[in-house]
Amino acid sequence: MEDARISIVGGGISGLCAAVALQKQGIHAEIYEKEKVVHEPDTGMILSGNAIRAFYIMGLGPELRANGLDADGCLLKSDCGNTIAAFNYHDPSHIPNYLFIHRSSLQKILLDALLPGSLHPKKHLIDFTHDKVVTLFFKDGTSVDTDYLISCDGAASPIRSKLFPSSRLIHTGYSCWRGLIEDTPLQVNEYTETWGARGRFGIAPLPDQQVFWYAFKKTPEHSNIGKWSSIDLLFNFFYYHDPIQQLLENTSADQIIYDDIYELKPLTPLHSKNILFLGDSAHVSMPNIGQGASQAVEDAVYLAKWVSKEATGLAAFKKYAQHKTERTKLIKNEMKIYGLASQVDFPILCSIRNKLLQMAPASFHNEKLRRVIEIEEDMDTM
Repeated sequence: MEDARISIVGGGISGLCAAVALQKQGIHAEIYEKEKVVHEPDTGMILSGNAIRAFYIMGLGPELRANGLDADGCLLKSDCGNTIAAFNYHDPSHIPNYLFIHRSSLQKILLDALLPGSLHPKKHLIDFTHDKVVTLFFKDGTSVDTDYLISCDGAASPIRSKLFPSSRLIHTGYSCWRGLIEDTPLQVNEYTETWGARGRFGIAPLPDQQVFWYAFKKTPEHSNIGKWSSIDLLFNFFYYHDPIQQLLENTSADQIIYDDIYELKPLTPLHSKNILFLGDSAHVSMPNIGQGASQAVEDAVYLAKWVSKEATGLAAFKKYAQHKTERTKLIKNEMKIYGLASQVDFPILCSIRNKLLQMAPASFHNEKLRRVIEIEEDMDTM
């Protein structure tokens, strides 16, 4: 497939990772991004071990770790601060379980790794046709012919909407706030997530003594809760343990990002002829233990593996889709108990849940983490 023309629509994390992974395998790939520059509001990101392994496969592992902070442990806490579970798997390869990094730093690493001239900004896709060749039509009046198209245009993917009009985003009943504190006297040295009746609250350290936090809360769709300030959040989490109150008090309004959380039933199949869906355009779910962005990174290296080994793009897409379906099922099964447990919002049920999680041995939690963050050994041969 060395001579095949592969186009990627969408220059977010999944699109950039797909292009870099393919290019590292000697496969020509071009990215078309609708914005003038690849830019999203800066915030913290949590990557788990499978994403870190994928960056090593792409040859970017040392640079990734040089620009972030890593850790092996994640502590689940009750609202009063007691530890109810600990994820602390120690991998023999010494690759950490988590890495905390600014989104802007991650984007820069990927942009710098691209082949010069392979990113095309200000290319807003408005339509496409696909048969033996895919033709992309852009808002500026230009068009491009390509042999294969990889859709990385996000959860609201126009490409998916055209090919699978019945595939729609479903509101999870949750909203998310993400905050970044640049100058704080608070010392945050570990990754924690607190579960209580008023929602989930995660805290992670970032380079340069910065702190990243996120909060999930049950909300109706399109509610006024999206206008909440850090003070409103402070009242919501007022009885949660330290330093949650201090973090909210020290977060300025311009450093808070709000999103309603949606889910997308995984596409079946993940491709339509010579068009493949990757990242959020193919599957969207509640972000747990950093698997949102981490799955996109992992997907990219697996796609590059099959494209480099198969004679045709269609054969590669089928191999990738088969693996991805199995992988998604495994992660869903391993994380199901935690996903359901985190949604409990009645105080007495929270107490029962906490006791049950505390009773589970550390090996139970660590085995589940291992199965999520490890990827097949044969990936190391790429």
